[in-house]
Amino acid sequence: MAADPKAIDLALATVQRALDRLTAGGQHEAAFEIARAQFAASVRASWPANLAALSSALDRALAEGAACLSDGEREELRRAADVLRAVPHP
Repeated sequence: MAADPKAIDLALATVQRALDRLTAGGQHEAAFEIARAQFAASVRASWPANLAALSSALDRALAEGAACLSDGEREELRRAADVLRAVPHP
């Protein structure tokens, strides 16, 4: 099954919104870890490997609480991580 580029772009937009919220909420360490993985994933030639790394960074941030995110924002981030994780590896 091929990856849906639109779904990936939407997931990456969700990640960016979460990054902004984490930074505004003072959760700089979590934001930095996600931003580092997001930067690597922004290079499409690096897909799918760096998308999986980004989903792992999101999972870690969610597991550690991401306290400044609302329940709805955390759920959106979980769905984004699921989309990124589902990109098939050749």
